[in-house]
Amino acid sequence: MSFKKLMIFASFMWTLMNFHHPVNPAFFEELNLPSHVFGTSYAMMVFFSFLSSPFWGAIGDKKSRKKTLVISTFFYGLAQFLYGFSNNLWQILSLRAMAGWFTGGMVVGLMAMIVEVSQANKLSKNMATYSAILSIFTSIGFLIGGLLGYLPIRFVFYIQGLGMMLISILIMIFLEDVKKETRDADFNFSTGLTDLNTIKTIKSPWIITFLSLTFLIFLAFSSTNNAFNYYLRDELLFMPIINGIFKALTGILGLVCNLTINVYLIRHFDLKKALLNSILISIIITVIIYIATDSILFLVSSLLYFILNTIQLPILQSFAVENTKDNAGLLSGIFNAFKSLGEMFGALIAGFIYALNSKFPFLVSMIALFIAFIILIVYSKYKKRIEAI
Repeated sequence: MSFKKLMIFASFMWTLMNFHHPVNPAFFEELNLPSHVFGTSYAMMVFFSFLSSPFWGAIGDKKSRKKTLVISTFFYGLAQFLYGFSNNLWQILSLRAMAGWFTGGMVVGLMAMIVEVSQANKLSKNMATYSAILSIFTSIGFLIGGLLGYLPIRFVFYIQGLGMMLISILIMIFLEDVKKETRDADFNFSTGLTDLNTIKTIKSPWIITFLSLTFLIFLAFSSTNNAFNYYLRDELLFMPIINGIFKALTGILGLVCNLTINVYLIRHFDLKKALLNSILISIIITVIIYIATDSILFLVSSLLYFILNTIQLPILQSFAVENTKDNAGLLSGIFNAFKSLGEMFGALIAGFIYALNSKFPFLVSMIALFIAFIILIVYSKYKKRIEAI
């Protein structure tokens, strides 16, 4: 299987997976749901993605990477199709949980397959390419979802669900599985859970630091992103298409940054220092977002923040898969689990404190990023001290 073919499927998947985001705030308003639902529903999804990620990774390592993609894509699509029939909070939360469980399979499966089809000297470059594709097609999905928002809102979920189930069938027909001699034909559910015990062996200071950074960076991103989507509708009274256009612009600029800035950083700089500097800039930007009273300044600073996140993601992904080719699925799953855990807490916190003050979620992002910055500074000093001994 070629990397290019895998990216074609990834492009369609990330486009369809983001159809619902621009219309969700309007859907919640239509159902007269409380404001916290934008956070609690997203948190439910990423919590179950967190739970399932190591398991899906272990399944792929032991059995078949292709089958994990086929199954998870199909049932994610089914969850989204049924989501369109939701009429109350509990139906929404239940279907978000189902979608989250199978999202874990898609995210981990794609990331692990990239590792397995990439030569060692091209892995960082391919991860940067994947991050760029994720960014641009996520944004295209937002844009299309915003345009579809002019239809009855429930139609967006029907279209999304059927589209994902079609992608599942196409993957089954046209995508080759990754050949791996260590596949275990007798894999079962308990095998995946047993393999998760290997997580306990990951105790190095850098891995602990890296996973802490992943958690905090995505807690900050989730808090800002979820509040931003709702803020545009609730405070600025924008239609879904505006959110879609904004995220499309973010994707285009993120693509440019990934193909230029990220490639340059990978080739010429220590990625830990690059991450440290990007976190510092993100802190400054979140301060501006929080204090901004002008809508233009708010939008521009938010745009810069989201672009910076597209730069940080491939750096974190590179840390997650470096020197892990034999256990790519499991280790990718651990990374995605901590990413999902951060997104869950970010969404939950944003959802509940938004009712107190619509700008408080951005303050949470600022604090989380500051803690991440301090942790990376402490690790850098620790590493220098160890190397000097």
